[in-house]
Amino acid sequence: MGIERKNLLYKSAVEYADYTINHVLGCSHGCRYPCYTYLMNKRFGKIKSYSEWIQPRVVTNTLELLNKELPKIHDKIDHVNLCFSTDPFMFGQPHISKLSLEIIEILND
Repeated sequence: MGIERKNLLYKSAVEYADYTINHVLGCSHGCRYPCYTYLMNKRFGKIKSYSEWIQPRVVTNTLELLNKELPKIHDKIDHVNLCFSTDPFMFGQPHISKLSLEIIEILND
């Protein structure tokens, strides 16, 4: 099961990235102590439980949104943070790694 979003590239408030792409919600690492990102997503109702968090979901319209949004702002971008909220290359999640590599390829073109 995936997620559909209206926007993908978000203006970042941190000094080391102009924009951020969060194309995954959740993390399969299953850390013993839940991270800040899990806690914030639970707090704001994006996920209900830790068991839901460790079943990551991708944004199904990622490439469509990226190809739509990038031409509008490409000249304003210096740095893009890929997945501020999780590991974009999770072990055992080849579909997430593949999507992350496709994003990088589009950004580098």
